[in-house]
Amino acid sequence: MAKPHSIPDPKDRSVNSPSCIVNATQVLSYYNSNNKDEKKERVVDSVKKWYSDQAKAEGWEKASFHGSDCLLEVTVEIKSK
Repeated sequence: MAKPHSIPDPKDRSVNSPSCIVNATQVLSYYNSNNKDEKKERVVDSVKKWYSDQAKAEGWEKASFHGSDCLLEVTVEIKSK
């Protein structure tokens, strides 16, 4: 069995790449691994809401769906020395 996907870590982002796209397969894999009694076969509105809430709890500022893919965004600042 394949390893279930996780939400990307917002701390792994850089100034040049402050966002990432999570495809529908990854969204569903993460959802189904955490909701074993309510597995879904498609990215429906309830999955989108749940995934967005989880992403924000992990530290992402924005989680917006475009079709079945999720765009995760976070602000990254350069620290002065």
